[in-house]
Amino acid sequence: MVLNIFTKLLNLIYSRYLKFYYRSFTIDLNARVDYRCEILYKSNITLNRDCILYKCVTIYKHKEGCFTLGASSHIAPYGYLLIEKQNLHIGDNVAIGPFCSIFCSSNDIPADKDILFKDSYKKADVNIGSNVFIGAQCVILPGTRIGDNVVVAAHSTVKGELEEGYLYAGNPAVKIKKVYT
Repeated sequence: MVLNIFTKLLNLIYSRYLKFYYRSFTIDLNARVDYRCEILYKSNITLNRDCILYKCVTIYKHKEGCFTLGASSHIAPYGYLLIEKQNLHIGDNVAIGPFCSIFCSSNDIPADKDILFKDSYKKADVNIGSNVFIGAQCVILPGTRIGDNVVVAAHSTVKGELEEGYLYAGNPAVKIKKVYT
């Protein structure tokens, strides 16, 4: 009980510190950032009303990159966001499960056989709609667009566009069925 109160107090202090010390780090009413989160370049970040970054969420971005987390959304513990200079937009009422990774920049198959894999990258924005559930340990790749009212099953790898209103699962994720019939 005492540990829980202490953790909540540290989270509140850390969230207020981010809000007041960094001018382009916007934290709306009741949004919380766990003090154990790692955030590189605390610029161009918007956390809307009632959203939460739980413990050990890692956000790697450059000064130019933008990250927006919509109202009443959360990223569960051990999330990994590699934004770099791109944009990551997550809509309202989104639940992202533990150990999920979202990449706006990732290695890609080189167009030329003389280019090494470690030197070939795909970089693109990622957009996640509203009322979306992403299960544990999913991987979201650069250029992904997830529509509203989508469910992504645990352990799925997502690339491309996911049509609104469907359940997706697999590696790579494929359309399984309509969420609402």
